[in-house]
Amino acid sequence: MAALVTLLGGPDEFTKRLNFLHESGLLYMGEEQAFLTVFLYHYSGRPGLSAKRAHAYIPKEFNNTINGIPGNDDSGAMGSFVTLTMMGVFPNPGQDVYFITPPFFQEISIVNSQTGKTATIRNINFDARYKNIYIQSALRDGNIWTKNWIDHSFFAEGGVLELTLGPEESKWGTRNEDLPPSMSTKARDAKDLI
Repeated sequence: MAALVTLLGGPDEFTKRLNFLHESGLLYMGEEQAFLTVFLYHYSGRPGLSAKRAHAYIPKEFNNTINGIPGNDDSGAMGSFVTLTMMGVFPNPGQDVYFITPPFFQEISIVNSQTGKTATIRNINFDARYKNIYIQSALRDGNIWTKNWIDHSFFAEGGVLELTLGPEESKWGTRNEDLPPSMSTKARDAKDLI
């Protein structure tokens, strides 16, 4: 992804192209191929835009109306997208990477049935009207967390990820060292970047 961002003209151009994809009508959220595009902003240092897209698509496309599940929910793909997005952690296929966006709840806990450990994601300044959808800062187990992603150890070992929210995009998760790992960054795996 890092090489693709560079190939397409850098983070600003990559973001513009993603905006076009989401705003032009070319993208249909009823197909699995669209899911990851919501979170690709993380690679251009704009995780707030991923949160903005997620908080727009879920109520618009996934709701309790007759058209409330777009596309064909074969094998639970639509339900998985909604569940994970609303939990605030969307997995990047083939990597030990979960993109962080604010959950749609004040707090959510996941108990690992194998380890018995609990992973909790908590929103500070939660707003049920979803005006505060941008992460301003984060703490993982009481320590400052600036990466816009987390790995599976959070779910295996448990812990608390505390996200302070606000109504405007911030600098959280925007530095190069905060971006998800990419094969083109020469990292062997996600742990090399932690």
